[in-house]
Amino acid sequence: MKRWLRCLFLLMSWMLHDPSRADEPLVVVPETGEVKITTDFAGTDVKAVGSMRGPADLIIKLVGPQQAAILSRETKLGPFWVEGETMKMEGAPSLLFLYATAPIASILPPAEQQKYGLILEGVPVRVEPRLQAHVSADWRKAFFRLKERQGNYHEDDTAIRVFGNRLFIADMRLPGDLQTGTYTVETLVVKSGKVVGRNVGQFKVRLAGIERRVWEVAHDHSWVFGSVFTLLAMLLGFVLNAIPYRRTR
Repeated sequence: MKRWLRCLFLLMSWMLHDPSRADEPLVVVPETGEVKITTDFAGTDVKAVGSMRGPADLIIKLVGPQQAAILSRETKLGPFWVEGETMKMEGAPSLLFLYATAPIASILPPAEQQKYGLILEGVPVRVEPRLQAHVSADWRKAFFRLKERQGNYHEDDTAIRVFGNRLFIADMRLPGDLQTGTYTVETLVVKSGKVVGRNVGQFKVRLAGIERRVWEVAHDHSWVFGSVFTLLAMLLGFVLNAIPYRRTR
């Protein structure tokens, strides 16, 4: 609570000393600027605090690092369903959350939505291997349906709270399956169907504790990690074979 009171105090001071920039939102991310993933990590809340001048609509776009995805299409073979064609989807963010004070389609025209990347199914994604346009479109639709079903792509017009047409707080809930890397928080101030203010901030998501140490060893010393893992597997197999057991009837 004290941390957010300090943030609000700084915002008010900033607005009073520099009113000419009040149309531009000032976004404050967590003091540490990072989210740590540990063994029991099940998601966390991130707040964005900012200010603006007078009545306006707000849009906050939270974008995660890129992450490739493998999709496969099941094919019916007699009475069974088997894995068929497989495609690799690349270039799309691992997470895309759109927060706004009202449905985005009601406050910005399609051209502006496209310009600022505010259409969930408009995210650029490459389909590998390359296919004909109409076939690629089907795979893209399947990719976006999967992302929305997993909760990694969504739009929410209830998460931003505005106080006195000046201060705002956005509550952003991050899921437990976060991709490590840099996350971008882009805030837009919208008036009369046009973007009149913009601010971009960032925070990082990284592994912490034993998960980080294991990842660092596996990434920086892959041959050591592989050798140790193989030896442990061999040792476990030897121990299991050495344990006497009785056959039950």
